Amino acid sequence: LECYNSAYIINPEHPLLLGYIVHTKTKICDWDNYGADIDLIKNSLEKGKKATYPFTILTILDSPALQKKTAEIWTEQFEKIYQKSQIKLKNKNKIRVGYYSADFRNHATSHLIAEMLEYHNKSKFEIFGFYLGRKINNEDIWHERIKNSFDKFFDVSSLTEDQISELSIEEEIDIAVDLMAHCNNGMENRFGAFVIGCAPIQVNFLGYPGTSGAKSIDYIVADKNLISDDTKKFYSEKIIFLPNSYQPNTKNTKISNKKLTKEKLGLPSEKFVFCCFNQHQKINPFIFDVWMRILKKNHNSVLWLLDDNIYSNKNLLNEGEKRGVDKNRIIFAKRLPLEEHLYRIKFGDLFLDTFPYTAHTTCSDALRVGLPVLTLKGNSFASRVAASLLNTIKLDDLISKNLEEYEAIANKIISDPNYFKKIKKKLNENILKTPLYNSKLFTK
Repeated sequence: LECYNSAYIINPEHPLLLGYIVHTKTKICDWDNYGADIDLIKNSLEKGKKATYPFTILTILDSPALQKKTAEIWTEQFEKIYQKSQIKLKNKNKIRVGYYSADFRNHATSHLIAEMLEYHNKSKFEIFGFYLGRKINNEDIWHERIKNSFDKFFDVSSLTEDQISELSIEEEIDIAVDLMAHCNNGMENRFGAFVIGCAPIQVNFLGYPGTSGAKSIDYIVADKNLISDDTKKFYSEKIIFLPNSYQPNTKNTKISNKKLTKEKLGLPSEKFVFCCFNQHQKINPFIFDVWMRILKKNHNSVLWLLDDNIYSNKNLLNEGEKRGVDKNRIIFAKRLPLEEHLYRIKFGDLFLDTFPYTAHTTCSDALRVGLPVLTLKGNSFASRVAASLLNTIKLDDLISKNLEEYEAIANKIISDPNYFKKIKKKLNENILKTPLYNSKLFTK
């Protein structure tokens, strides 16, 4: 961060530099000059400058218009470099669908799509996997499971964008599904291959919760909770509206039977446990203000957060103290394998979501084990994913329209045990009744 700041003093106009600074500061929850930093990025983008990677904007601004503009500025560089191939559909007995990702490994994307890939109708479709990521540990069971679900699997991590396009055309892929778009701030995702062309039809799905801003991507997969009629114009793609939620989920996810207690997890046994297992980059001073007010109003409660990194942990504790909350009331949960994590989060009472980038996989993980999630629904795709999941599981009671309502619902839940029991009962009944975890139906 010091290096970025020094470079900024020398040349504040250097492309992406402002984005690097803001991205790094959000990762470590350094909120000095937060509002001023956001305003600088907004002003730069409005002038058409290449101020930041698209993903960073999703985490700091609830603005579909600026998200689209950022994505267009970003993709323009690829459209200048690469020549688009003309690819025609060929008549075949089966439709060939290619899935492209660096996350065919122990990663949230794989946790969501594993059964979806396995349930493809192989009498009508052939599915191809194109792995863009780093070398995988041999013990990664998710990588093996995902790899085995494809009819053909290619590790293309060492290929150029041109070579990935050539291989896709050679394999006669009909529909190329980009599971990354602008994820990872441009690392590993190889977006240039889609600008050249991997298939006659190209789709933005799941990994990147926003528009690609690219002429080369034909469709984005969404649902009507994610994209409202008045925000359709901020998507460069045609929109495929799925019924229920756009998010696939693996129904039969293994949950550990390891015996844990609140005490073993470092949680006080008699206190109400508010929690949030989102990465700290999603936490900003505005939502944190609300969380601290909730804790101060409800003395018999704690906040349980993911142990993300030593810098953000320290800064969050300090920010809590600045707002009058004792450091001992903020507890960090160390990273665990998925099956153990799913078991332990049952010890939370209410998941407090972040905004404007809400819980995505972390939301469906929580709901799966009966942990209610309180969210705030904004205007952007990223701000409406948790609302999409809650709507599908028929828990609209936990979708708020603004920070004031969000705070009021949290206070009602902790102060009204009967209301809290009703919420929990409804969630546990609807896990089985509603289609959120019906991966066979989703795939169809």
